[in-house]
Amino acid sequence: MSDQGDTFLREVEEAVRQERYKALWDKYGVIILVLAVLVVAAVAGHTGWTYWQERNAQEAGTQFTQALILEGGADKAKAQEMLTELAQSGPQGYRVLSRFQLAAAEAKAGKIDEAVKAYDALAIDANVDRILQNLATLQGAALRLDSADYAEMERRLKGLIDSNGAWRFTAREMLGLSAYRLNDMREAEQQFTALLGDPGTPPNLRERAEMMLALILGASSAPSAKTN
Repeated sequence: MSDQGDTFLREVEEAVRQERYKALWDKYGVIILVLAVLVVAAVAGHTGWTYWQERNAQEAGTQFTQALILEGGADKAKAQEMLTELAQSGPQGYRVLSRFQLAAAEAKAGKIDEAVKAYDALAIDANVDRILQNLATLQGAALRLDSADYAEMERRLKGLIDSNGAWRFTAREMLGLSAYRLNDMREAEQQFTALLGDPGTPPNLRERAEMMLALILGASSAPSAKTN
């Protein structure tokens, strides 16, 4: 009798559960179906988006490589067209690389003002990685080294020099070269001496700083030697 009673109770409980499930389904069934469809769609959408991104990156990489080959050959106009297209609508990484390549092509063609403008735009673009922003700053400054006054070069390079980044050494060297070009030996000496005093200065740059200091000291002592 006990077994029959237990069986009866289990059947009642099962019936109650089924009735509750039915009530819940009647109330929320459509919503549950919609949520299930949305989850499946989201997973499918993410997979599709990842595939689309990977495919775009592969295509952009192929196009970028082809452009570099063409640029080194006879069809520079086609290369520029392909790079311009990537710079405007390619994946973010290839947009930046293409803009750098286009700026370099302008400089190589002797269009210095256009190249400097392109590098300056990269240097202030918040979508560009900070390291590449700093590289663009250096590239623009390098193109202005032969013609800019010291104030402009200092304005361009001071942020890099004051930072603790890897570009500070090259920036200080460039500023020292600017002072030397403008015959400001005192300022040039300060910049190259600062390079020698920085323990992080790379060996090859340290050698150049020593060479420049020798030239500066030689130039400073030349008038007195001539007088004697």
